[in-house]
Amino acid sequence: MRVDGRERRRRERRRSIALACHERLAAEGFAAATLEDLARDAALSKQNLLFYFADKADLWNEAVVTAAEVLFPILQRLVEGEAGTPAIRALRRALDEVERVLPAALGVWLDGPHIPGATAAQRSRAVGLQTQFLETLGRALAAPRPPGVAHQRLARFALRALLAPHREARAHARSGLVPATPLAAELDWIEAQLVTLARNLR
Repeated sequence: MRVDGRERRRRERRRSIALACHERLAAEGFAAATLEDLARDAALSKQNLLFYFADKADLWNEAVVTAAEVLFPILQRLVEGEAGTPAIRALRRALDEVERVLPAALGVWLDGPHIPGATAAQRSRAVGLQTQFLETLGRALAAPRPPGVAHQRLARFALRALLAPHREARAHARSGLVPATPLAAELDWIEAQLVTLARNLR
């Protein structure tokens, strides 16, 4: 389907507004962030913000998609070229680096799946990027052989397993509770278990 210039500019504007809102959405979450504050972050009035987005949920879903567009190409680049168990270590290092350099985008992505209502186009953009990354990770886990179903399953499991402590840490930070295990120690243990699983697939 051909997209005219006006529609392309509108999509790009929606994307740039969503990116401008990442920091507040990551810090305050979907429920607490107000349209007035989000509009201010994007240097818009609330009325202008609502010209581009039907409501806050529409903006949130676009923010989640733009987070995926920022994060997954970086993760993919950092994992590509690895072979076997080093791919697990590369994924862990890549997530640590993303958390350090792009904490807002990671925070929005971690919170994202819990808010329903994304359009088919938004879902397709986000899922496509994640699927492409998981295929890359699956190939890296299997290298130098071609990947099998078990490698693809391990790739999905590894991503979920390494993201879960980050998600829990965010929940603890928002609640003011201290986690039972420090984040780094939890990630070290998960990484070791994933490396063992990856070795068993060799």
